[in-house]
Amino acid sequence: MSIRQMQQHLIEQINTVKDENILKMLDEELSYYIQNKEDLSQVLTEKEYEELSMLANEPIDKDTVSLSEFDKMMEKWCMK
Repeated sequence: MSIRQMQQHLIEQINTVKDENILKMLDEELSYYIQNKEDLSQVLTEKEYEELSMLANEPIDKDTVSLSEFDKMMEKWCMK
């Protein structure tokens, strides 16, 4: 599909949308990408960027527990 065809396809889809919230979301997303704000360090405050970086660098399994640990916690909780 050519770029022109994709544009036309998107226009046709957008023309069928009657929900204002969906249109606002599409507008915000499209505006964001058109403005090329890919570098979050330029969009976020220094504190926000540091917090986001810290969260992104946390170990994936940091807050996980084994099934047996979960079962023990649930058993305790159900007894209360």
